[in-house]
Amino acid sequence: MVSYHKRKKKNNIKDRLPEDIPVEVIDHSLSDEERTCPSCQQLMVDIGTKLREHLRLIPAQAVLERHVQHVYACKACEENADDVTVVTAKAPAPVFSGSLATAESIAHIAVQKFVMHAPLYRQEQDWALRDIHLSRQTMSNWLIRATKEYFLPIYRTLYKDLISRDVLHADETVLQVLKEPGKTPQSKSYMWLYRTSGDTDRPIVLYDYQADRRQERPQKFLEHFNGYLHTDGYTEYSEAS
Repeated sequence: MVSYHKRKKKNNIKDRLPEDIPVEVIDHSLSDEERTCPSCQQLMVDIGTKLREHLRLIPAQAVLERHVQHVYACKACEENADDVTVVTAKAPAPVFSGSLATAESIAHIAVQKFVMHAPLYRQEQDWALRDIHLSRQTMSNWLIRATKEYFLPIYRTLYKDLISRDVLHADETVLQVLKEPGKTPQSKSYMWLYRTSGDTDRPIVLYDYQADRRQERPQKFLEHFNGYLHTDGYTEYSEAS
């Protein structure tokens, strides 16, 4: 006789909420009329509560941030002097002059595109459902301009810190790039990754996109690095170091 049993499915995924999640308390109570005892017509007293909780997800919201700067003029000077003193209230500088972009909107678009893998055309469609018509071209321009004016200086600073370390790790992974000049959509491109080791409390991870996997790629990136490089067995690393 062969005994058997059903294996229980292991579910290692547990729903968890952060301890500091905002809590909205919705209190349900009875009016005096509703808490009147039907037997003796006396008011019933509160003897406790029943509690249940639900998670309400609020989709991304759009808010038009309108800055109104008040301008002040000295009326006394206007009447008695040739020059009139005029002062404008200060306001935060815009991310881009003459643009609707904010740091929050750019960050949201970048996270959706690069972390959640939502292309700009899908983001365009998603916002259109809420009657917000933000074109993919506009979002693309925001990302490109933010990269040049804000992200590249940060990247260069992190790069200088990275190559000054004694130990680094490197690896590369294949990816597909559409409409790349001189290449078919089916051809391989590569994202090279360089990161600090466990000897620092300020870890740095930098990505370097390249169209191929040649040794010149890590050789160029690490030309000022003089420490130890931890990699897999790919020969281009050893020839580049």
